Amino acid sequence: MVAAPVALAEVSANVAVSNMYLWRGTNLSPDGGAVSGGIDYVNESGFYAGAWMSSETGGHETDLYLGFSGSVNEFGYDVGYIEYLYPEDGAPPANGLGDTDVSEVYLNGSYGPITVGLNFVTDSDYDDDAYYTIAAELGATTITLGMWDLDKGTAGAVNSFSGGDEYSHVTVDYAATDELTFSISVASPDISDAVEEDPLFVVTYAKSFDL
Repeated sequence: MVAAPVALAEVSANVAVSNMYLWRGTNLSPDGGAVSGGIDYVNESGFYAGAWMSSETGGHETDLYLGFSGSVNEFGYDVGYIEYLYPEDGAPPANGLGDTDVSEVYLNGSYGPITVGLNFVTDSDYDDDAYYTIAAELGATTITLGMWDLDKGTAGAVNSFSGGDEYSHVTVDYAATDELTFSISVASPDISDAVEEDPLFVVTYAKSFDL
């Protein structure tokens, strides 16, 4: 009997510090900066899984995710599932979700420098909510347009950001080095005070390590 070849896999870790936790055009750490870190497993088949944690106002967030990515000719794809966990009872994070855990299914497609993404909230209480992105990578600069479609308002919490059923933002990231990134993000002007209308300026220093 001939043994099947073992699929190659990589495990890596990452850490980062930033002057704020910028999430989809909103600042989730208005009281200060953010520290984050995670671990990732990637298999040569395209399967991956990981965990990531960040500080934010009122507590911390832990994300668990898995997915599959690959390419067909020049078209790239990435499909997966992510769970956002908020363990502190009575200490709601700045995104307004309180101690409610939220999950999403996501699908990304890319061709050349353009990537289009779609995130569907899967929790039964607010499973009509969706977040859309289109991004263009121009050398060291990435420009992203993101929009929330909040039919149910993620349990009425994220909807408080918009004062309605949607909001959008434009975020520009510039990778000055492999570790240092500068970002500016501007949200749509017709939103409530829960989302800052003034531009948000972010500086992030991140390092990754093979394990």
